[in-house]
Amino acid sequence: MRESLVSSNLNRLFIGSLLILTVLIFYFINLDLLLILILVSLISYDLYYIRISSNYFLISLTVIVLFSLSFFSFHSFQNLFIFQFIIVSCICFSSKYRKELFILSLYIFCIILFYIVNIDRNIFYLLILVSFFNDTIAYISGRYLKGPLILPNISPKKTWSGTSISFIASTLLLLFFNFEIFISMFISVFLFIGDIFFSFIKRYLNIKDFSLLLASHGGILDRLDSMFFVAIIFQVYLVYSI
Repeated sequence: MRESLVSSNLNRLFIGSLLILTVLIFYFINLDLLLILILVSLISYDLYYIRISSNYFLISLTVIVLFSLSFFSFHSFQNLFIFQFIIVSCICFSSKYRKELFILSLYIFCIILFYIVNIDRNIFYLLILVSFFNDTIAYISGRYLKGPLILPNISPKKTWSGTSISFIASTLLLLFFNFEIFISMFISVFLFIGDIFFSFIKRYLNIKDFSLLLASHGGILDRLDSMFFVAIIFQVYLVYSI
């Protein structure tokens, strides 16, 4: 049992390190758009893997988004966060078309990332960094400290200990990057809410992970979950600060 746990942790560490290294390479050689296009493709793979919708619908949305990112100015998507907020509200409060709206929200998420990276690429990569950092701290502290679960019916492994420590650590990281204390805390809260939102969707779909693309990490969506709402916050921040 102990050997299996060690092996699993080493596997997660290796995959996580590989992901971080890949992101760093894209950052230093300025291939931001290519990174987002790859994310769109990997998200489409995850959605195809869980058979959440018809292939025609997924292919159509993928093509539309790829076309939009390639040929539309990022200024065209300045107020997309409003549309995203409406869609997420519908997902949370109504089960009608929940799957289709969730799929749509993921592609809108990618377009919001496209907007962010064109306004301030450092914010885009900070979003990835703080998300990975938060998930790692939450996983390690929750795994070893254990304790009471927060929402066992939605996220059966998320503990108060892991969430509290990751909240403090992420807030401190954002303070290090010169964010104000209340904004840092606000963002850290929504890192957690993004994770819970995706867990809610997975329970609704009756799946454990979105795919096995990243082995023990699950699919790419299992690594992007905490970024989901923070991307909206960063877009609002960039729209009203420039």
